[in-house]
Amino acid sequence: MAISDKERKANEIELVRKMAIKLRDDIADLERYRNQGCPKNFLKFCDIRNFHNAIQGLVFVMQEKYPGVANGLSANMGDWIVRAKMKALGLFVEISREFVSNPPLTLTGSLTARDVLANESKNFVEARSFFNKVLMEQALDDKTADQLDRTLVQIEETIAIIETLLSKSVNYLEEF
Repeated sequence: MAISDKERKANEIELVRKMAIKLRDDIADLERYRNQGCPKNFLKFCDIRNFHNAIQGLVFVMQEKYPGVANGLSANMGDWIVRAKMKALGLFVEISREFVSNPPLTLTGSLTARDVLANESKNFVEARSFFNKVLMEQALDDKTADQLDRTLVQIEETIAIIETLLSKSVNYLEEF
């Protein structure tokens, strides 16, 4: 027995609602990570980064599904999804900035540090591009714009710290 288009749409609407609840809960968990202070080691930081990446993946799926179900959800759901994405990124930037400001030896002295730092630098340059795009495209109230500006400054500071660490990291032999 095939389901009707109406039932399929109702299922999609319910799925996006459940995803919104999960997103809200995940952002609250990310906020708890931030409130716990600097990650104690690189593995904990990696866990937090992976958690943040999962949040961004959830946001991506929601943004893909939203246009097809927008009329079955609250009118501001699209804006809420974008704000949630920015809040998650802002929290992760705060955690990252604190972590790279006082990095463990495994992040600065190991042979793989250069690769890790280069990857983090790339990620934060992409985050800066995303923020610049959002700031230009969205009609934001002053409070939200101020928060985003603060996050953008933290992204810039984090990039600068990572670049400094990268310039001081162990340079492994390219060839023998």
